[in-house]
Amino acid sequence: MKGWDDTMKTILGLTLKATSRDPFLLFWSILLPVGGTVGLGLFIKQVGYPLRIMTGMMAVGVLFYAFTTTAFTILGQRSRGVYSLLRVTPMPLWQYISGVSGAWTLVSFLCAMLVFVAGKIVFQLDVSELSILLLLPVVLLAALGYVFLSFFVSSMCRTEAHVSMATNVASMLLLFCSDAFYALDRAPVWLQTITRFNPFQWFIDGLRNAFALNVGGWLISTGLLLTVLIIALLLAVQTFKYTDV
Repeated sequence: MKGWDDTMKTILGLTLKATSRDPFLLFWSILLPVGGTVGLGLFIKQVGYPLRIMTGMMAVGVLFYAFTTTAFTILGQRSRGVYSLLRVTPMPLWQYISGVSGAWTLVSFLCAMLVFVAGKIVFQLDVSELSILLLLPVVLLAALGYVFLSFFVSSMCRTEAHVSMATNVASMLLLFCSDAFYALDRAPVWLQTITRFNPFQWFIDGLRNAFALNVGGWLISTGLLLTVLIIALLLAVQTFKYTDV
């Protein structure tokens, strides 16, 4: 048990150290979401919009890191032979994957919390402690689900260009088919229908339900996010590659 704990701490520490030097993380998951929250929240003078843009940017920060950035990282590790090397070490693959996935999920969670803190301070939002408690599992479930999904996407790609195209297309579809930044009340019926089945929308709804203390809606959102996580995990396991050769 002690060996397991030491190994996990080492993997977590090394992953967090590498992450802290990642320019993509700094811009796409911290500077852009925080700046977008503050800038748009101050610019658009609508009642309730600061909370809308804050929740949207929290979800964006998690999506861009846990899905997009980690997909590139996984491809790089596979290309460098990290996963192949694990075959000749005493460390089981699942232990390594658990460690890095946990670290990436933690980083995603911290990115979301930075956006939350910035929005709460700038807009002086009144958020209860219960809302914060409800917020935590929503962010963690979504982040871990996107991490597992990034394993699946990276397994389907052989080059960085392929990963870039796949993650950009997927991210844009998830973003634009949601009401993260604008209401869709007057949108075409077909778009509203797509939105209802959009996993990213479920993430946003979970955040909003947490802030609104809508326990019923929160339970539905977390249940849907848990379902996405399980499906993403199964896809990641079934398609995982040690090497591109």
